[in-house]
Amino acid sequence: MTRAVPLRLGLAGLGTAGRSVAQAIGKVPGYVFAAGADNRKEALEQYRAKHGIAVFDTVADMCGSKAVDAVYIATPNPLHAEHAIMAAENGKHVIVEKPMALTLADCDRMIAAAEGNHVKLMVAHTRSFNPPIRKMREIIAGGRLGRVIQINTWRYAPWLLRPRLPAEVDTRLGGGVCYRQAPHQVDIVRLLGGGLVKSVKAIAGRWDPKNATEGNYTALLEFEDKTAATIVYNGYGYFDDAELTHAPNADANKLGAGQKLRRAVQGGLLTKDDSRSGLAFQIEGRNEGDSGQPFFGLTLASCERGDLRQSRHGIFIYDENGVGEVPCPEWRGPLVVELEEFYHAVADDRAAPHDGRWGKATLEVCLALLQSSRERREIQLSNQVTSPY
Repeated sequence: MTRAVPLRLGLAGLGTAGRSVAQAIGKVPGYVFAAGADNRKEALEQYRAKHGIAVFDTVADMCGSKAVDAVYIATPNPLHAEHAIMAAENGKHVIVEKPMALTLADCDRMIAAAEGNHVKLMVAHTRSFNPPIRKMREIIAGGRLGRVIQINTWRYAPWLLRPRLPAEVDTRLGGGVCYRQAPHQVDIVRLLGGGLVKSVKAIAGRWDPKNATEGNYTALLEFEDKTAATIVYNGYGYFDDAELTHAPNADANKLGAGQKLRRAVQGGLLTKDDSRSGLAFQIEGRNEGDSGQPFFGLTLASCERGDLRQSRHGIFIYDENGVGEVPCPEWRGPLVVELEEFYHAVADDRAAPHDGRWGKATLEVCLALLQSSRERREIQLSNQVTSPY
């Protein structure tokens, strides 16, 4: 039965991730931005003044409020499990940032809390929600090109050049690219490949002397049906993957996002104190909506009878007839699709597409990436689930 009243959303964590949530809520019918929780007084006052919401200095107090129906968990990664369980035990539906948690055991606790209290649990904010990735999955599932046989996704970005809080570059606390960026790529290839990854062989590196955490990785994923996928991430900010997706020819005189940040750091214009200001994105000139659809590097999916990759406004299809292009639904900004799907899961009492078990399966791949690199061996997986589409 469709919910007749708005879903009152509380936001746990009013930092960078929380800012995206606040911007997206107004674009999605059915929500009321009701409350926010943070341990920083200045953040609470800012949100109270800007959004007119109730504010709480603890997540526990917000979860106990009768003015909140659901909680978006955007607190630091080590707190995801604690806060999600807290919300569920107070009868609140839960949508949590990636990564779902830091351990598979914590994922199990979150799933049990949601199921035991009859609330929805969804893992959000990964690039598999982007319209082009969804369209690629739709084409693959439709069978026009036969079954998928290999998937490759590359991302070169200045992740480590952007100002970072200490926890963001501490692997023990869920920092570094294997926890904070790999979920995007893992979700993409799992969605396109059907979800069931059999094994992972990977090498991750720590090559930035200023940050003692992983800044790059290369991984080979084998699916149960023998589909192969590679995921490559480099966060050092020298090469800009926009040259692969936006520019027909590389321009040696034009600085990429990483090179702009590097010059800003060298010139003292950007420091770690700017971690919450958004200044880095301004320097990069980043505006995902200014060129059509959002990109997260280059993703190429190969099927039995053709290949797929993203264009600026849709998907290029390479098959026996040449090259064609199909459009994608309009890009309306980060988290809009996630909030829409979460709302319908609650309102219509149906399964959330990226539920707790999907989030756990993605985390299993990310943890295997680290373990494989550390132990220099292939890691077998046992917690995978099929694609929801």
